[in-house]
Amino acid sequence: MAAEKRAIALAKRTITLAKWDVTMSEEMGQVVLRMFPTTGEPFPILLSPGQATRLGHDLQAPMFLPKITVQ
Repeated sequence: MAAEKRAIALAKRTITLAKWDVTMSEEMGQVVLRMFPTTGEPFPILLSPGQATRLGHDLQAPMFLPKITVQ
């Protein structure tokens, strides 16, 4: 239960990325998304090919973000 709560907490955290890359692992049959945050250590995320496809579509058509106004 504690690990599940931590996973949910990590999913809600916002990070700033310096770069990212994607590779296909034929040994595991999964897509490896490597994130390189501006602060901290790089970390991998394992995705199924279907999850990677959905993520690619989401990145091409991002959700609406409200315009930030400077006051």
